[in-house]
Amino acid sequence: MQKPGPKGLFVKKTAPNDAKDAIPSTPGAALPKAWRWVKVGEVVAEAVPGFACGERDPDGVIQLRMNNVDTRGNVLWDEFIRVPCDIKKRERYRLRPGDVLFNNTNSTELVGKTALFTGHGEPVVYSNHFTRLRPIPDRLIPEILAFWLLSQWQAGTFVNLCNRWIGQSAVKNEKIFSLGMPLPPLVEQERIAAILKEQLAAVDKARAAAEAELETINALPAAILRRAFSGEL
Repeated sequence: MQKPGPKGLFVKKTAPNDAKDAIPSTPGAALPKAWRWVKVGEVVAEAVPGFACGERDPDGVIQLRMNNVDTRGNVLWDEFIRVPCDIKKRERYRLRPGDVLFNNTNSTELVGKTALFTGHGEPVVYSNHFTRLRPIPDRLIPEILAFWLLSQWQAGTFVNLCNRWIGQSAVKNEKIFSLGMPLPPLVEQERIAAILKEQLAAVDKARAAAEAELETINALPAAILRRAFSGEL
């Protein structure tokens, strides 16, 4: 177990309905009944960084990289690479449903973006820019860990924790483990995760509709000009 480090942060809900709805901002703050504060290291069973590979193999295994996780917690499959990977390495770094991918190395503003891996039709591994986190099953469900880490990235927590170099920053495992997070009972975790999935799916649907509408709007000037110079106005 990692030794406790600097205090963690937790983002507050936007526009709470009343004072009771505000999410505690620091460990030690009041929590709902049966909730408690824990260090991330107390509820994560393992944290394994991925591997670097500069080679490509059209018959190799899929390797997820930084561009395969977006800032909304989704794994993107529209473009990926394949790398050579022997059986031993594949078994060590293979992702399984419920694994949490934490982007440990990236530009400063993107360090800490996180996604939940829900599975794929073939074996998938991951690069050294990610750390694979697996929570302790009877203490923390993967969805809550992924959502909470994503909330910490959105709150700017990892900007303050990362080590910085020219063009790149990174967060070490011990700093992740030292963060304090509020831990609901397992039944409550399942309830919260279900609500979050439903609400975030609705947000993604609304975003897609807005983007489609914006694309249509952006195309209007060209269409109007085309009509004008073809005598259709």
